[in-house]
Amino acid sequence: MMNYDVKFGVIQSSVLSPFLFALYLDDIWNDGKLISSSYVIVHADDILLISSSVCELQRTFDACERELM
Repeated sequence: MMNYDVKFGVIQSSVLSPFLFALYLDDIWNDGKLISSSYVIVHADDILLISSSVCELQRTFDACERELM
C-alpha cells in the first residue's frame, strides 16, 4: 500500500467526502446562482442536472461550471 500526503481536498471514499461536497455546493443553491427551473440532484460526489429543454440544461451546466471552477 502506498502512502502519500494530501495537499488539498479529501481522500476519495473518505467518510467526510459527501458531507464536505454538500457543504461546498450548498452555497451555490442558496444564493440562487443556478437556473431555478432546473432540477439538481446531488448524491455523494455526483450531480444530476434535469431541465425541460436542451438550452435550459446548457445554461444550468454553464452556471455549475462557472461556480465550481
